[in-house]
Amino acid sequence: MSVIPLRALPRAFVPGATAEDGPIELPKEEVNKFRRVLRLEPGTPIAILPDDGTIIRAVFQTYTADPIEVCTPDVESPIRFTLLQALPKGDKLDEIIRFCTGLGVAEFVVFPSERTVVRWDDKKLNDRLERLRTIAREAAEVSFRTRIPKITALPGLAQALKAYPDCLVLSEVEGVTPTLPRDRKEIAVMVGPEGGWAPKELEQIGPRGVTLGPRVLRVEQAGPAAAAFVLLP
Repeated sequence: MSVIPLRALPRAFVPGATAEDGPIELPKEEVNKFRRVLRLEPGTPIAILPDDGTIIRAVFQTYTADPIEVCTPDVESPIRFTLLQALPKGDKLDEIIRFCTGLGVAEFVVFPSERTVVRWDDKKLNDRLERLRTIAREAAEVSFRTRIPKITALPGLAQALKAYPDCLVLSEVEGVTPTLPRDRKEIAVMVGPEGGWAPKELEQIGPRGVTLGPRVLRVEQAGPAAAAFVLLP
């Protein structure tokens, strides 16, 4: 009997799952997905993603999964890419997280800038971060990744630059010529809001400015374009 390729298996992230302790208990939302959405029958081969770079080939058993073997596919990028994103309007951030996760971004940091329109209080911040983490988990699952990107928030540009002093900042300022390097093991790239960086912010950014070319990209395009440029072969 032929073995089903790993990337063809229905899969779910179960952080911390191990193959040594017997059946793996599936989270309720994953049980619902397998049973009601995918309509899997007990005995169906599936893949469990422990969020540690491995994949556990397993057999679905309604509420649990029986592990068969642990695999370590080479699917994560050797470059650790962090995207620092000034908060955009509407659901654009959802798109950015979804697309960039599929491209291999390892970490997202969101923050308000001077021209950011949306403002989140503490409750909304926590709610939004949870939603973004769900989007990242689902996108990582669909794109056959073995790790879920980390998502955090910072209070503003100054704190983001302090936390990532070596980050490169996409800028529309005339005369900015450096492009993104592709030979680093780690890189952090910052993208501004719809209205661009304010003059005071440009002073803070200083010589970190880089460009992807002569055209101005929309905010929801810039992050994915930078990630694709650096992470794709």
